[in-house]
Amino acid sequence: MRKLLLMAAAFALPLSAFSVPAAAQDSTEMKAERMEGVTWARVVMTKFKQGKRERALDIIKNYFAKADSMTGKDSGVHGIHLNTGEWDIIYVFPMKGGPNDMTWATSPEDIEWMTAMIKLVGTQEKAMELINEFDTLIANQTSYVGHAHADH
Repeated sequence: MRKLLLMAAAFALPLSAFSVPAAAQDSTEMKAERMEGVTWARVVMTKFKQGKRERALDIIKNYFAKADSMTGKDSGVHGIHLNTGEWDIIYVFPMKGGPNDMTWATSPEDIEWMTAMIKLVGTQEKAMELINEFDTLIANQTSYVGHAHADH
């Protein structure tokens, strides 16, 4: 019996994720509806290895942020340095194209940023060495994609 209840719940759960507007509940006709007035972002939370935080922040400030600035576009990327909790830093990366930004293997913005990194450090090899060094400083990292409403 318990197994049957679990199976029923497993099938019903995905259906409960669909919200039906009140107007559609009173009608037999449902209409597609997009979320309006939202912005999307990827949020990345990072914990650095013991004793590696300062070097990581140096790379972010003196290379990654400078390359971002050199693209001449306002990416809107911003970080929050944490004083408590398990994470050292949280970065918010606006997704100007919304969830569609996740369909790129390499976006035009990625190419612009990497081109700026190469100009900043001299060669593609040096840019990749710096990116790889940064990766070795990370103990743990997770990311989420979400949206914000303009009115709240």
